[in-house]
Amino acid sequence: MIVRMKELLLFTTSRSVDDTVQRLGELGVVDIKEINRPESEFIDRCIDEVDGAQRAIQILKNNIQSKNVIANREPHETKDPKRIIDRVLRTEDIKQCCQSKLDDLHEQLAWYKTWGENIMINDFDYLREKGIYIRLYQVDKPLIPSLLKEHCITVFPEHDGKVSIALFTQDESEKLNLKETSLPELSLGKIEQQITRKKRQLREVELYLEDQAHSIHSLEDYLIFFKNRLKVEQTLQGMGGIEGRLNYLKGYMPWDAVDNFKSVAGQLNWGYNISEPEKPEDVPVYIKNPKWISIINPVMKFIDIVPGYKEIDVSIYFLIAFALFFAMLVGDAGYGAVFLLLAFLFRKKLSAQMRVLIYVLSGATIIWGVLSGTYFGAEQIMTLPFFSQLIIQEIASFGVDNMAFMMHLSFLIGTIHLTIAHSIRLFQFINSIKALSELGWIFLVWALFFVTEQLVLGKAFPNWGNWFFVTGTFLVTLFSVESKNFFRSVLVSIANLPLSLISGFSDIVSYVRLFAVGMATAAVAASFNNMIIPAGVKEMPILNLLMAAVALLLGHGLNIALALMAVMVHGIRLNMLEFAGHLGVQFSGEAYKPFKLISSQKEFESGKTPLSTG
Repeated sequence: MIVRMKELLLFTTSRSVDDTVQRLGELGVVDIKEINRPESEFIDRCIDEVDGAQRAIQILKNNIQSKNVIANREPHETKDPKRIIDRVLRTEDIKQCCQSKLDDLHEQLAWYKTWGENIMINDFDYLREKGIYIRLYQVDKPLIPSLLKEHCITVFPEHDGKVSIALFTQDESEKLNLKETSLPELSLGKIEQQITRKKRQLREVELYLEDQAHSIHSLEDYLIFFKNRLKVEQTLQGMGGIEGRLNYLKGYMPWDAVDNFKSVAGQLNWGYNISEPEKPEDVPVYIKNPKWISIINPVMKFIDIVPGYKEIDVSIYFLIAFALFFAMLVGDAGYGAVFLLLAFLFRKKLSAQMRVLIYVLSGATIIWGVLSGTYFGAEQIMTLPFFSQLIIQEIASFGVDNMAFMMHLSFLIGTIHLTIAHSIRLFQFINSIKALSELGWIFLVWALFFVTEQLVLGKAFPNWGNWFFVTGTFLVTLFSVESKNFFRSVLVSIANLPLSLISGFSDIVSYVRLFAVGMATAAVAASFNNMIIPAGVKEMPILNLLMAAVALLLGHGLNIALALMAVMVHGIRLNMLEFAGHLGVQFSGEAYKPFKLISSQKEFESGKTPLSTG
């Protein structure tokens, strides 16, 4: 549900503006909108501090190899978070330089492994001074005969699928039309010495970063401190001013937070005005739902869309439809069981909403898979006595010709889905003549369903279906557009109707993807099974059985990945385009982000910022 918002205009004196902003941050309910563009050197420095602290924390977390720091090493202690950050960032730069140098040294070492460890690089310079030029290449074996005919070439043993050759010439410009292998910069002995030195240096760097793991909590407090300071400074800079004595800001807050705000404002003698928003398009959107509906939030955040303030929250409709679409598109009880098992194993690493959402989607997939008799695409499982009794033949994946029914079911689901969209709009406009237009669209959607069935499946169009077209067209034509000029609104509706009908027809047909993709998922799974274990596993040797298990794991893993991609493309599309289009939701909103100061685990005792605003 989209929470009703109030618009706030807050005034405070210039002397108390700092305290006002601090208290607003502690209150944490006002989404503040910029009046002026916040710009200052101090803000830039705060941003740098936040960025540096975030990078340092991530570096330390990435370098924690063990929970136990090496006992015989003294950790590098420092109480200055700024110094820790600088050292960690410099150390990470050194680590990257060491690793880059090591990679280069290993490439040079590989040259000696290929061409010979006894080769002296100085010999190439000596021969060049004598007018003998040697160029080295690695080529495919079939090219060797043609090259030997035209050039003076020495062939070396094959290495890693390539044949090493050396071109000898007295013409400095003579080259092969191939990529030449460069000579190493150092001798083999020096390369090995430098590799040993760089490895030791790299290990020292890694140990230092491991030792600094105890500083993570301190740096997180430091990060929170500067995030808060940055928010405060941006808010101060973004406020408007009147003659240098009065400051003001504009923002929005939920209606149920107004009483608490008024109480605080009265204690601090703030001047304010709270009213209904004048421009709905500027109002941030605060969606608040029961816990069972909020489990869809991870998907909504992933696609990063928010309905407009005056639009409808689609969370509950999206959740129900998405669970059904997920089950049909994946359609395999075995895959659903895999999702459920993974969610259980990694439950501590998942947020509560994500965990419950996966449980719901997995459960829906298992139910659909059981009813359709699909278990890892193995037809043999569905024929077992217990499992065969649970199958609904009309939606079964194997053994029956139910293509026409599945297409019919997909069209029916789409029609019901779009009918729900127009029914919601009907109640939204219940006090307007546009409600009659939405009723007309419900008639037209079902008329288009009958047309789809006739064109695609060859079913006879019912005689009474014509009345759906007539009634729907009449209502949509007369009541779609509200205007003082009745005839003009009718003409506009008539002009828009043909394209709207074509769009509605294509929207219903779009739902056939639920059947098509689900069938493809089952077919691909069955194909993998037939290719890997065509004769079953009864007489298969142990080694072959292990190899088959690995192949099945990879094959079904790929199929699961493709099914999940289909869910993201088709399952979300049917909700975000077809359903939302008929519902009139354009997702033009901006999420509600209240100005809130974060409490750290340990506040800095001095309460002073390391930066100076002066």
